Amino acid sequence: MILTLITVGKMLEARSKGKTTDALKGLMKLAPKTATLIKNGSEVQVSIDQVQKGDIFVVRPGENIPVDGVILEGSSAVNEAALTGESIPVDKAQKDAVSAATVNQSGFLKCEAVRVGEDTTLSQIIRMVSDAAATKAPIAKVADRVSGVFVPVVITIAVVTVLIWLFAGESIGFALARGISVLVISCPCALGLATPVAIMVGNGVGAKSGIMFKTAVSLEETGRTEIVALDKTGTITNGTPKVTDIVCADGVAEQELLFLANALEQKSEHPLAGAVREYADEQGITAGEVTAFEALPGNGLTAVYEGAGLAGGNGKFIGSHANIPPQLLQQSEELAAEGKTPLFLQKTERRLA
Repeated sequence: MILTLITVGKMLEARSKGKTTDALKGLMKLAPKTATLIKNGSEVQVSIDQVQKGDIFVVRPGENIPVDGVILEGSSAVNEAALTGESIPVDKAQKDAVSAATVNQSGFLKCEAVRVGEDTTLSQIIRMVSDAAATKAPIAKVADRVSGVFVPVVITIAVVTVLIWLFAGESIGFALARGISVLVISCPCALGLATPVAIMVGNGVGAKSGIMFKTAVSLEETGRTEIVALDKTGTITNGTPKVTDIVCADGVAEQELLFLANALEQKSEHPLAGAVREYADEQGITAGEVTAFEALPGNGLTAVYEGAGLAGGNGKFIGSHANIPPQLLQQSEELAAEGKTPLFLQKTERRLA
């Protein structure tokens, strides 16, 4: 019975490690099975395991990046949420690094493979956490040590109990009943079962929520956590941006600003553009038709509406077109300090924000 209980505990502990590994392997499914290489001036589609370091590959909008590489030509916004949790796509340009399993969202990229196979960032993450899953929590080590000493001691005491009752003149059945009672009462089932079950449940619930424990020690230490430090990514956010504030320059109505912003963002695939369109729909704002639309990765958008130029984007981009009023810059800095992403909109010579 004791051996069975301890074995069941080991089995449950192994299952907990398997759950963590399975959740990690789910990341591998994000990586494409094939890659488009440039060979002898033409595009050739090959299996991902045939990609070698130094190969030139291309990634079209909407495709997953097959291996870690460096951009040779093109620019785009790359969704790295699978690796970093960053909800906003990261703008990439020539000489920037890209990682396997991330998604190219907008532009055509030509890249050189830098790390392939087991050397990619994704594979290293999986290997690291899989190795860490093999470690034991301190409490589990204590349970193993105690069980290792406790079990033989208890069996010895049970045998001694049987012998004492036999020497006392009792029957074999009577003596065995007392010896078995010692074993049953002393069985360390709490150590052999409860600890592995608790670890299994903790790992399993965490994996379902997208939380990976780097080591078993981390899992145990979580119970004593007093301070949690969080970065600016989508770790505890909904993962989709929302319009929170609208600040207008003097003489500009909020409805006018929102109408022009909605018109400019209609042809953009950027998540921030989607947030503007969604907010405009909620406010019942229709979308005007723009021409000469152009997206400038990492900067913003430009277009023409009814003969007037429109430009939208970050402060640096808009500042290159016209001076932004100081009060708007100050308000945008305050919003940025709150973890929000300020966007600016300019119409010809009028400044809107």
